Amino acid sequence: MGRWQGMSVLRPSLSPLVALVLLASTGCRSKVANVRDALLEDDTARAAALVDVPTCTDLACLDAIARQLGAKGGFDANNPDQASAATVALVLVRDRRGDLVPDADRWIAGLTVARGYGADALRLAVARGMAAIAPRVGKRLDDEAEVTKLVRDLAGVLPGTCAVYARGETQAPNKAQEMCVQRDLERKDGPGAQYAGTGVWREAAGALALWKDEARALRSGMEAADEVVRPVLEKQLGVIERASAAAELKKVSGKD
Repeated sequence: MGRWQGMSVLRPSLSPLVALVLLASTGCRSKVANVRDALLEDDTARAAALVDVPTCTDLACLDAIARQLGAKGGFDANNPDQASAATVALVLVRDRRGDLVPDADRWIAGLTVARGYGADALRLAVARGMAAIAPRVGKRLDDEAEVTKLVRDLAGVLPGTCAVYARGETQAPNKAQEMCVQRDLERKDGPGAQYAGTGVWREAAGALALWKDEARALRSGMEAADEVVRPVLEKQLGVIERASAAAELKKVSGKD
Protein backbone atom coordinates (compact mmCIF):
# COMPACT_ATOMS: atom_id res chain seq x y z
CA MET A 1 0.00 0.00 0.00
CA GLY A 2 1.58 3.29 -1.14
CA ARG A 3 3.08 5.74 1.32
CA TRP A 4 2.36 9.42 1.24
CA GLN A 5 5.59 10.79 -0.19
CA GLY A 6 7.12 13.31 -2.50
CA MET A 7 6.28 16.42 -0.47
CA SER A 8 7.16 17.90 2.87
CA VAL A 9 4.93 20.33 4.72
CA LEU A 10 5.73 22.20 7.88
CA ARG A 11 3.16 21.27 10.51
CA PRO A 12 1.42 24.31 11.99
CA SER A 13 2.82 25.20 15.42
CA LEU A 14 5.10 22.13 15.31
CA SER A 15 8.69 21.81 14.11
CA PRO A 16 8.94 18.36 12.41
CA LEU A 17 8.44 18.08 8.67
CA VAL A 18 5.60 15.86 7.59
CA ALA A 19 6.12 13.40 4.74
CA LEU A 20 3.03 13.31 2.56
CA VAL A 21 1.67 11.29 -0.13
CA LEU A 22 1.41 10.60 -3.79
CA LEU A 23 0.06 7.13 -4.45
CA ALA A 24 1.05 5.62 -7.78
CA SER A 25 -1.89 5.13 -10.11
CA THR A 26 -1.00 1.51 -10.77
CA GLY A 27 -2.01 -1.27 -8.41
CA CYS A 28 -3.37 -0.89 -4.89
CA ARG A 29 -6.99 -0.64 -5.97
CA SER A 30 -8.71 -2.93 -3.54
CA LYS A 31 -10.49 -2.20 -0.30
CA VAL A 32 -9.10 1.32 -0.05
CA ALA A 33 -10.47 2.16 -3.49
CA ASN A 34 -13.77 0.59 -2.51
CA VAL A 35 -13.93 2.75 0.60
CA ARG A 36 -13.39 5.82 -1.57
CA ASP A 37 -16.04 4.71 -4.05
CA ALA A 38 -18.61 4.00 -1.33
CA LEU A 39 -18.07 7.41 0.28
CA LEU A 40 -18.22 9.06 -3.13
CA GLU A 41 -21.76 7.66 -3.39
CA ASP A 42 -22.45 8.63 0.26
CA ASP A 43 -22.99 4.95 1.09
CA THR A 44 -21.47 4.78 4.55
CA ALA A 45 -23.02 1.37 5.25
CA ARG A 46 -21.22 -0.12 2.26
CA ALA A 47 -17.98 1.53 3.33
CA ALA A 48 -18.30 0.20 6.88
CA ALA A 49 -19.06 -3.32 5.62
CA LEU A 50 -15.64 -3.51 3.99
CA VAL A 51 -14.05 -4.30 7.35
CA ASP A 52 -15.02 -6.66 10.13
CA VAL A 53 -13.90 -4.71 13.19
CA PRO A 54 -16.09 -3.71 16.17
CA THR A 55 -16.83 -0.09 16.98
CA CYS A 56 -13.59 1.72 17.76
CA THR A 57 -12.76 2.80 21.27
CA ASP A 58 -8.95 2.89 21.09
CA LEU A 59 -5.94 2.96 18.77
CA ALA A 60 -5.79 -0.84 18.55
CA CYS A 61 -9.02 -0.68 16.58
CA LEU A 62 -7.48 1.68 14.02
CA ASP A 63 -4.61 -0.77 13.60
CA ALA A 64 -7.02 -3.65 12.98
CA ILE A 65 -8.95 -1.67 10.37
CA ALA A 66 -5.77 -0.58 8.58
CA ARG A 67 -4.55 -4.17 8.34
CA GLN A 68 -7.88 -5.28 6.87
CA LEU A 69 -7.55 -2.49 4.32
CA GLY A 70 -4.13 -3.74 3.28
CA ALA A 71 -1.59 -1.98 5.50
CA LYS A 72 0.93 -4.72 6.34
CA GLY A 73 2.41 -2.65 9.14
CA GLY A 74 -0.95 -1.58 10.53
CA PHE A 75 -2.10 1.97 11.22
CA ASP A 76 0.70 4.53 11.03
CA ALA A 77 -0.05 8.14 11.93
CA ASN A 78 3.60 9.17 11.68
CA ASN A 79 4.14 8.00 8.09
CA PRO A 80 0.63 7.28 6.85
CA ASP A 81 -0.16 5.20 3.80
CA GLN A 82 -3.40 5.10 1.85
CA ALA A 83 -4.84 2.38 4.11
CA SER A 84 -4.20 4.52 7.19
CA ALA A 85 -5.96 7.47 5.56
CA ALA A 86 -8.92 5.26 4.62
CA THR A 87 -8.95 3.94 8.19
CA VAL A 88 -9.39 7.47 9.52
CA ALA A 89 -12.19 7.99 7.00
CA LEU A 90 -14.01 4.91 8.26
CA VAL A 91 -13.57 5.84 11.92
CA LEU A 92 -15.12 9.24 11.15
CA VAL A 93 -18.16 8.04 9.19
CA ARG A 94 -18.76 4.78 11.05
CA ASP A 95 -17.86 5.56 14.65
CA ARG A 96 -17.74 9.37 14.74
CA ARG A 97 -14.55 9.24 16.79
CA GLY A 98 -12.20 11.84 15.41
CA ASP A 99 -10.76 12.10 18.91
CA LEU A 100 -9.25 8.61 18.59
CA VAL A 101 -7.10 9.73 15.66
CA PRO A 102 -3.65 11.05 16.63
CA ASP A 103 -2.23 14.35 15.41
CA ALA A 104 -4.72 16.68 13.74
CA ASP A 105 -1.99 18.50 11.81
CA ARG A 106 -0.86 15.33 10.07
CA TRP A 107 -4.30 14.86 8.55
CA ILE A 108 -4.73 18.55 7.78
CA ALA A 109 -1.54 18.32 5.75
CA GLY A 110 -2.87 15.20 4.03
CA LEU A 111 -6.14 16.89 3.14
CA THR A 112 -4.13 19.71 1.62
CA VAL A 113 -1.70 17.91 -0.67
CA ALA A 114 -2.13 14.12 -0.65
CA ARG A 115 -3.27 12.14 -3.67
CA GLY A 116 -4.74 8.66 -3.88
CA TYR A 117 -7.79 6.62 -2.98
CA GLY A 118 -7.15 6.81 0.75
CA ALA A 119 -6.52 10.54 0.68
CA ASP A 120 -9.75 11.11 -1.24
CA ALA A 121 -11.67 8.82 1.12
CA LEU A 122 -10.40 11.00 3.96
CA ARG A 123 -11.47 14.18 2.17
CA LEU A 124 -14.93 12.79 1.51
CA ALA A 125 -15.36 11.64 5.11
CA VAL A 126 -14.24 14.94 6.62
CA ALA A 127 -16.31 17.03 4.19
CA ARG A 128 -19.38 14.85 4.74
CA GLY A 129 -19.21 15.21 8.52
CA MET A 130 -18.51 18.93 8.44
CA ALA A 131 -21.31 19.65 5.97
CA ALA A 132 -23.78 17.74 8.13
CA ILE A 133 -22.92 19.72 11.24
CA ALA A 134 -22.42 23.06 9.46
CA PRO A 135 -25.90 24.50 10.23
CA ARG A 136 -25.09 24.22 13.94
CA VAL A 137 -21.73 25.96 13.46
CA GLY A 138 -22.75 28.81 11.20
CA LYS A 139 -24.53 31.09 13.65
CA ARG A 140 -24.09 32.91 16.94
CA LEU A 141 -23.13 30.39 19.59
CA ASP A 142 -24.11 31.64 23.02
CA ASP A 143 -26.10 28.84 24.67
CA GLU A 144 -23.82 26.78 26.91
CA ALA A 145 -25.78 23.54 26.63
CA GLU A 146 -25.94 23.82 22.85
CA VAL A 147 -22.25 24.66 22.59
CA THR A 148 -21.31 21.75 24.85
CA LYS A 149 -23.09 19.31 22.55
CA LEU A 150 -21.63 20.98 19.46
CA VAL A 151 -18.07 20.61 20.75
CA ARG A 152 -18.69 16.94 21.49
CA ASP A 153 -20.08 16.39 18.01
CA LEU A 154 -17.21 18.28 16.35
CA ALA A 155 -14.88 15.79 18.00
CA GLY A 156 -16.63 13.09 16.01
CA VAL A 157 -16.13 14.59 12.56
CA LEU A 158 -12.70 16.27 12.72
CA PRO A 159 -9.71 13.90 12.76
CA GLY A 160 -7.27 14.45 15.60
CA THR A 161 -9.48 16.48 17.90
CA CYS A 162 -8.54 16.90 21.54
CA ALA A 163 -9.87 14.10 23.73
CA VAL A 164 -11.49 16.59 26.09
CA TYR A 165 -13.78 17.82 23.30
CA ALA A 166 -15.31 14.36 22.92
CA ARG A 167 -15.91 13.81 26.60
CA GLY A 168 -17.89 16.95 27.27
CA GLU A 169 -16.54 16.94 30.80
CA THR A 170 -17.11 19.87 33.11
CA GLN A 171 -13.92 19.44 35.17
CA ALA A 172 -10.68 21.08 34.08
CA PRO A 173 -8.68 19.09 31.52
CA ASN A 174 -5.39 17.50 32.54
CA LYS A 175 -2.09 19.00 31.39
CA ALA A 176 -1.88 17.01 28.16
CA GLN A 177 -5.47 17.86 27.26
CA GLU A 178 -4.95 21.54 28.03
CA MET A 179 -1.85 21.58 25.80
CA CYS A 180 -3.96 20.13 23.00
CA VAL A 181 -6.63 22.81 23.46
CA GLN A 182 -3.93 25.48 23.58
CA ARG A 183 -2.52 24.32 20.23
CA ASP A 184 -5.97 24.74 18.72
CA LEU A 185 -6.41 28.19 20.27
CA GLU A 186 -3.14 29.20 18.59
CA ARG A 187 -4.33 28.22 15.11
CA LYS A 188 -4.77 30.87 12.42
CA ASP A 189 -8.39 31.66 13.34
CA GLY A 190 -8.06 30.92 17.04
CA PRO A 191 -8.17 33.63 19.72
CA GLY A 192 -4.70 32.71 21.03
CA ALA A 193 -3.56 30.78 24.07
CA GLN A 194 -4.33 33.75 26.34
CA TYR A 195 -8.04 33.49 25.50
CA ALA A 196 -9.98 34.44 28.63
CA GLY A 197 -12.76 31.86 28.34
CA THR A 198 -12.73 28.74 30.45
CA GLY A 199 -14.43 25.35 30.38
CA VAL A 200 -16.63 24.65 27.39
CA TRP A 201 -16.09 28.14 25.95
CA ARG A 202 -12.33 27.56 25.77
CA GLU A 203 -12.89 24.16 24.20
CA ALA A 204 -15.36 25.61 21.71
CA ALA A 205 -12.90 28.32 20.66
CA GLY A 206 -10.26 25.66 20.06
CA ALA A 207 -12.61 23.33 18.20
CA LEU A 208 -13.83 26.14 15.92
CA ALA A 209 -10.26 27.14 15.10
CA LEU A 210 -9.55 23.53 14.15
CA TRP A 211 -12.76 23.45 12.07
CA LYS A 212 -11.57 26.44 10.04
CA ASP A 213 -8.14 24.86 9.48
CA GLU A 214 -9.84 21.69 8.23
CA ALA A 215 -12.09 23.72 5.91
CA ARG A 216 -9.07 25.52 4.46
CA ALA A 217 -7.28 22.21 3.98
CA LEU A 218 -10.24 20.77 2.07
CA ARG A 219 -10.32 23.83 -0.20
CA SER A 220 -6.57 23.76 -0.77
CA GLY A 221 -6.71 20.03 -1.47
CA MET A 222 -9.19 20.31 -4.32
CA GLU A 223 -6.36 20.31 -6.86
CA ALA A 224 -4.93 17.10 -5.40
CA ALA A 225 -8.32 15.36 -5.31
CA ASP A 226 -9.36 13.08 -8.14
CA GLU A 227 -11.58 14.75 -10.72
CA VAL A 228 -14.51 12.47 -9.86
CA VAL A 229 -14.30 13.57 -6.22
CA ARG A 230 -14.10 17.32 -6.79
CA PRO A 231 -17.79 18.01 -7.58
CA VAL A 232 -18.88 16.31 -4.35
CA LEU A 233 -16.30 18.22 -2.33
CA GLU A 234 -17.21 21.50 -3.99
CA LYS A 235 -20.87 21.12 -3.05
CA GLN A 236 -20.04 20.29 0.56
CA LEU A 237 -17.44 23.03 0.80
CA GLY A 238 -20.07 25.59 -0.14
CA VAL A 239 -22.02 24.61 2.96
CA ILE A 240 -18.93 24.38 5.15
CA GLU A 241 -17.46 27.71 4.13
CA ARG A 242 -20.73 29.57 4.66
CA ALA A 243 -20.84 28.14 8.17
CA SER A 244 -17.24 29.14 8.82
CA ALA A 245 -17.97 32.71 7.81
CA ALA A 246 -21.12 32.93 9.95
CA ALA A 247 -19.80 31.24 13.10
CA GLU A 248 -19.68 33.64 16.03
CA LEU A 249 -18.79 32.40 19.47
CA LYS A 250 -20.06 34.31 22.49
CA LYS A 251 -17.48 36.73 23.90
CA VAL A 252 -16.61 35.63 27.40
CA SER A 253 -14.59 36.83 30.34
CA GLY A 254 -12.25 34.78 32.45
CA LYS A 255 -15.14 34.10 34.83
CA ASP A 256 -17.20 32.27 32.19
